Amino acid sequence: ASYNPWTALYWLVSGRTVGGMAMYDDSARLDRETALMLWTQGSAWFSTEQGEKGQIKVGQLADLAVLSQDYFSVPEEQIKGIESVMTVVDGKV
Repeated sequence: ASYNPWTALYWLVSGRTVGGMAMYDDSARLDRETALMLWTQGSAWFSTEQGEKGQIKVGQLADLAVLSQDYFSVPEEQIKGIESVMTVVDGKV
C-alpha cells in the first residue's frame, strides 16, 4: 500500500495497479471527481474532522497544494506521477 494520494487516486480511477495490471472492470472504477471527493471529504469523515477540513469553503482549514499537473485533465496513466510543487499547511510553506 502507498500513502501517496496520487497512487491511490490513480487506482480508484483506472482500476489498475501502479505496474498497470487491471484489477477492476469499468463498473468498479470511479470518475475523477468522485475519487477526489472520497479522498478529501471521506478522509475528513473517517477522522471525525468533517466541518473542519476536506472541502474548500468558509470556516474550514485552508491548507493547499500546488500540483505539477492538472489531476482533472492529465491522461489517466499520469495521475500516479502527480507531485506537489508547493504545499501550504497552517499558513506555512
